Amino acid sequence: MQNHSLLIHKTNLYQIEQQQTAVPDIQDGEVLFKVEKYALTTNNITYAVSGFKLKYWDFFPAEDPWGIVPVWGFGEVVASKHPEVAVGERCYGYFPMSGYLCIQPSNINAFGFSDRKSHRQGLAPIYNYYSKVAADPSFKPEIEDYMPIIKPLFVTSFLIYHFLAEETFFKAEQIVLTSASSKTALALAFMLHKNKKADQKAIVGLTSRRNIDFVKSTAYYDQVMAYEDYPTELAETSTVIVDFAGKTEMLAAMGTHLGDHLKHIALIGITDWKSMRGFKGLPKAEFFFAPTHAQQKYKSWGVEKTNLLLNTDMVQFIGDSQQMIDITPVESLDRLSVLYLEMLDGKVDPKKGYIVQVP
Repeated sequence: MQNHSLLIHKTNLYQIEQQQTAVPDIQDGEVLFKVEKYALTTNNITYAVSGFKLKYWDFFPAEDPWGIVPVWGFGEVVASKHPEVAVGERCYGYFPMSGYLCIQPSNINAFGFSDRKSHRQGLAPIYNYYSKVAADPSFKPEIEDYMPIIKPLFVTSFLIYHFLAEETFFKAEQIVLTSASSKTALALAFMLHKNKKADQKAIVGLTSRRNIDFVKSTAYYDQVMAYEDYPTELAETSTVIVDFAGKTEMLAAMGTHLGDHLKHIALIGITDWKSMRGFKGLPKAEFFFAPTHAQQKYKSWGVEKTNLLLNTDMVQFIGDSQQMIDITPVESLDRLSVLYLEMLDGKVDPKKGYIVQVP
């Protein structure tokens, strides 16, 4: 039995390698997951691009110069030397692009457990938690393949929406979302659209010209425009920009264009990771790190309230997503390798959701 992994060169993201190793042996207090399936989205490209800065390479270490990109998906416990975790337990959580994962469960309760392996200590706790599928009230078999595609992205969008709302949207009249066809942007647009009557904010999407029709079809945005058209089409009024693209040259130019009308830039993702200019010096810009905001919400709202509100909105958005996004299976490491490189080049069809079926 072999453990198949996709390795990424940490300083040259285009260099990849397929690796076969022995399935890890487990020690007392450990369990072994068989990774069943996981999503591949542009979110994973952000993990690779930010691997050093935000420590994403540290979750599933490989021998330098190689790294393993984390993914969200499902795994089943196939071996256990922990008295409180049974073989056959199925969980949703953070996995490597591999066939197996050995963890050391801790903080076990009816809903899940965390991994206390030494190399994961000090990393964002939200990434170390494995939730039991059988105990998840938001889980339904008919939406299973949408969960690893939507849930991680939706959590970010849910948190950024509530951050903006608590900041009274920085007194802005319009909220501009870049990379408006990306699933994270769509999730935020969903939240803004759902609460539009109370918030009274115009929702504007910036996207590539080829994706305009798709973005308009979602009906979440009040206005959709191509990136190159914003100088003539974007209203010069008080504005918050939520950036999922990382198009830093464009953000700088938009800051100049809007002048005092620009109230805030929230930096979320990096779909255009090849942008030549750095983020430093962008006007009124701050990085939004979702795990930190998640911890704050759990502390201020409580875990039960936070999860109830999050899951209620997420299930509704997944219902919408089933009409917008077609599940596309990825059934081999060769196909995964090709798809990863396509995503690295931004060649992503927003109407497809990719689920890797691990053999």
